Amino acid sequence: MFEPEQCEHLAKPSMPQFIVSGALMGWLLICYLPQWSRIISRKSAEGLSTMYILLGSLSGVCAVGNIMMLPSSAVELGCCRTNSRFACVSSLLGMLQVIFGIACFWIVLFMYVYYSEEEADDEIYGRRHSVSGPDRTFRRAHRAYIILIAACAFAFSILLVSAVIQNRFPWYSQNWADVLGVAVTVFAAIQWIPQTWTTWHLGHLGSLSLTSLCLSAPFTWIFGVNMMIRVGIKGWSVWIVYVLVGTMQLLLVAMGIYFIVRERNKVEDTTAASVAPEYEHFEDWHLSIGRSRSRTQSMVSYAQSNMAPDERRPLLSGRRHTPTAAGSRDPSNMSRAVSSIEPDERRPLLPGHGQTPASQQSVEIQKYDGN
Repeated sequence: MFEPEQCEHLAKPSMPQFIVSGALMGWLLICYLPQWSRIISRKSAEGLSTMYILLGSLSGVCAVGNIMMLPSSAVELGCCRTNSRFACVSSLLGMLQVIFGIACFWIVLFMYVYYSEEEADDEIYGRRHSVSGPDRTFRRAHRAYIILIAACAFAFSILLVSAVIQNRFPWYSQNWADVLGVAVTVFAAIQWIPQTWTTWHLGHLGSLSLTSLCLSAPFTWIFGVNMMIRVGIKGWSVWIVYVLVGTMQLLLVAMGIYFIVRERNKVEDTTAASVAPEYEHFEDWHLSIGRSRSRTQSMVSYAQSNMAPDERRPLLSGRRHTPTAAGSRDPSNMSRAVSSIEPDERRPLLPGHGQTPASQQSVEIQKYDGN
């Protein structure tokens, strides 16, 4: 229950505070948009740690239960009956920020479950091969449903206990809210540890968005530093969780940049290695062509050196030739010279090879005359 005088300070909301709260909600939405887009574009949940999704979901449930069980939240809800609509929305912005952030993370949970199952089905029916291999894909799809059932069961139990305490035992509301606050701190503090290990083990970010991390890390550190200034060092239990989460996020950002630079260098080295053999092959081909040309030129020069002086002279008409050379090279003279020779004279003159009886008879006559 609440008193009417408790709503007086909520009836006149602060416009700067309303603008800052609305800007923080817009920033939170911008932080999650790249993460949603990356999961949808890759159609895979690879790179997201199973324990990271589970702990984040449990932490969100505890955060919603914590803010709903606070006595101040009950007053803010009750004052909406008497205050204006703008004053009601302005007073509920703190609660809406927490619920909105948890809703954004639960969208990641549903995407994780959906795309893990879809990737496993595509691997079974051969529509597309999974990024991380069949074994990891099937194991991730099996765990995804377990995570979804566990998160839903945990949320139902927390909300049920909170409703019972709120209606039957309202004097325990603050104690129950403190317990849920401690649970939020523990889950949020260890949530990023398995994600950091998974990213380092895989060697790449996978479906984890680097842009989302770059936007979330400043948001976490700004909120943590703000709380540190407000409560001081003695209130370390309030801001320590934001320092741990911000540190893990910065570590993941550094790892993501390192992996991107390493992959880019690997691609450049692979491209250079693929181009080098082709260049060497071209050089070998060029050298072989040069050697063949040099050998051909040397053979031609050698063949020209074996020719007689008259044989190296040009055969074009109009050049000066000797009668003997001209006659020997004119095809018509050669044909007439050959035709003027008697058949017997065109036969070989070597003794014992192809001599006709007429030539043998002349030899015998010479011998007879000699005698």
